[in-house]
Amino acid sequence: MSFDREIDQICPHLVVDETLYVDQTNQIIRPIKPIAGLGAINLRLNGLIDIPSPGVQIPVQVLGSGLAPFNITTANNKLVVKVDQGPPQTVVVPSANQMPADKLAGYLNFGLVGVSFTAINGSQLQMQSATTGYAATIWVDGTSTIAGTIGLSTNHLYRGVNVFPGWSLVLDPQSLPALPYRMIIFDVPLKSVGDFVELSYSTVQDQCRRCGGTGVEDDWRYGYNGNTSEVRDEALLIQEIQKIMFTVLGTNPFHTWYGTRLTETIGKRLTVGNFVQNLIISDITTAFNRWQSIKTQQEQTVGQFVSDEEFPYRLLSVDLEQSTQDPTVVYVNVTIQNRSRKPIQISRGLTLPEPLDLLGSTQQQGLIRQSLTHPVLVG
Repeated sequence: MSFDREIDQICPHLVVDETLYVDQTNQIIRPIKPIAGLGAINLRLNGLIDIPSPGVQIPVQVLGSGLAPFNITTANNKLVVKVDQGPPQTVVVPSANQMPADKLAGYLNFGLVGVSFTAINGSQLQMQSATTGYAATIWVDGTSTIAGTIGLSTNHLYRGVNVFPGWSLVLDPQSLPALPYRMIIFDVPLKSVGDFVELSYSTVQDQCRRCGGTGVEDDWRYGYNGNTSEVRDEALLIQEIQKIMFTVLGTNPFHTWYGTRLTETIGKRLTVGNFVQNLIISDITTAFNRWQSIKTQQEQTVGQFVSDEEFPYRLLSVDLEQSTQDPTVVYVNVTIQNRSRKPIQISRGLTLPEPLDLLGSTQQQGLIRQSLTHPVLVG
């Protein structure tokens, strides 16, 4: 049974790992294309770490130097701390000999808010704040008699760290109102003039470099297992007819017969009524007959199995429909029938020359949008 790689994909309009440098302020980054929304952005700094919009911040983390088990008496059973410049918090641990680290951590956590203790490797206690960043602080008061036992310094302020600054997405004042570009501004300037980002984001359709604004990406994709998607039977027939219809005739040096002259036909000036439309119908009919002959040779001469669903049995109709929204757009509706006698409709929108083109305008023409069920005009 024949198969082919699936090449007709709905374009996600994604820009992946666009390398950008900050401006002279070390704070602003301007993407090349418009950004569709904040939720679609992934920012990597210097190729090392992904930075979310709030930035990368770490809490207060202090590993005590004391080793378990701990001997707790009335002389060393009190801990007094201030968390994030708040009021003093005091916890008193019951006296015990050879107290394990995890049990001591449980007593301390029971009486404190905003700070927690964890047993590390069953022998040391680690103190950590609930908040993160430079604003996160823990003050160990000098009246804490248990501080020396677990290995913490007294009358000492421990503080969190801002590793990477946060950033915001704002409208670029230098962009035009009709196409508002957005720029990324870091909360504080980056430290090095050589800092760069790799930005992945979703852009708008008419500015997408992957599909050229058509909404359809003609390229295969790889799945999680490394394999490409495949089309068979009816889907294979649809893809093969589309490929031969919209390939420029003569561009394949090994098979110069492959393709049509549709892209040239739609660029001709309208000198005679319905002349362009008749050329399109004739071109599609000729291309269909060529491909039907190839599939027959594949089955009879080569001996390869061709399923009834993928065999182009008959071209039922080729209809041209002018758009009610844009008089320069014509929809080509092709109805084919495979050998299982199932009718299949393929529709595409094509731009015809505008009135200005008769005077030599270079208005872009070609494919507008594909739909397997009905034509859709992309505005």
